[in-house]
Amino acid sequence: MNFPLSVPKHFRIIAHRGASAYAPENTVAAFHLAQEMGCLEVELDVQLCSDGIPVLCHDLSLEKYGYGNRRVEEMTSQEFLQLDMGSWFSPHLFSGTPGLTLVQLFATFHSSFLYHVELKGEAEELPSSVLECVQQEGLIDKVIFTSFSFHHLKKLRTLSQACRLAWLVQELNDEALQGAKELELYQLCPNAETVSEFEVEKAHDVCKEVRVWGVGGAPVHLRELVQRVVALGCDGMTISRPDWASHESKPYAFSSPVQ
Repeated sequence: MNFPLSVPKHFRIIAHRGASAYAPENTVAAFHLAQEMGCLEVELDVQLCSDGIPVLCHDLSLEKYGYGNRRVEEMTSQEFLQLDMGSWFSPHLFSGTPGLTLVQLFATFHSSFLYHVELKGEAEELPSSVLECVQQEGLIDKVIFTSFSFHHLKKLRTLSQACRLAWLVQELNDEALQGAKELELYQLCPNAETVSEFEVEKAHDVCKEVRVWGVGGAPVHLRELVQRVVALGCDGMTISRPDWASHESKPYAFSSPVQ
């Protein structure tokens, strides 16, 4: 089985929470590894701590990371940054790896990435806090704001006509198309498993790009899925193994892909 898979030059290869198949998600280690792999784009998840500081974390509760039902939004950023966010992934390789604030991420990588910033959680102030952070760092042209929450995206649009917005959806149905028109979305982002060629064509009528999520699984399935979404005319994907795709015309072979 040949990896990486060759994809068109325009097709976005976005490291999902960094190179999160190989390092703990949403940490400097995962983003550094993505950078070493040649990734130009990364996806990350942002929540708002109780003191108004945006931090990187995917799950609303910290159970997966070993801290029970504690919620990020109920913690101060100082409390969050004191947590070990690496041992859950590999205590041997990543014990003691700290979490990140959004400001810390930008300070570390600056404009070397295009950032797909996903707004998570329920904090009403999250959109304004994240937008302010991006603007202060001068990175508005290096960010696409994404969310499953139409409410968060609508709030962002009221705050800025210039920012690029992307709505994460399960499928490209009439509701998604109408939402894209209403908010003048830059992207619609459906589940890779559900999208069809007809839906991609319809989506391109109301937004510039269709970027898929949910690209994963065993090597054979992942290969078929990537080839499928490229053939359907999609414009990019988030992938936890970004080294499994390349813009180079001649892929090389892994003798034993990681399962």
